[in-house]
Amino acid sequence: MLTIEAKFDGQTMKTDPVEHVDNPNFTQELAWPVTSKALHQHKLQRSAVKVIIRSSDASAGQAGFEEIGYVVLNMRSAQHEKVSLSDCF
Repeated sequence: MLTIEAKFDGQTMKTDPVEHVDNPNFTQELAWPVTSKALHQHKLQRSAVKVIIRSSDASAGQAGFEEIGYVVLNMRSAQHEKVSLSDCF
């Protein structure tokens, strides 16, 4: 199984596991609520989001995770998108 884990601003989020195939389909979106002012501060501080791809063996439990790779996304290119709370539920 494959899992995507993202770390930003001291918080970690991860997707539900999906099958380990040639073109995995992750249908979840990982998003943090950030105000325009906070986003501006993160851009000034050159904050980043680290996205880690992990493979797991369900029979091995937590010890069965293997990091396949990662990418670091710079917050300077991030855009603020207003979202209503009703869109989240």
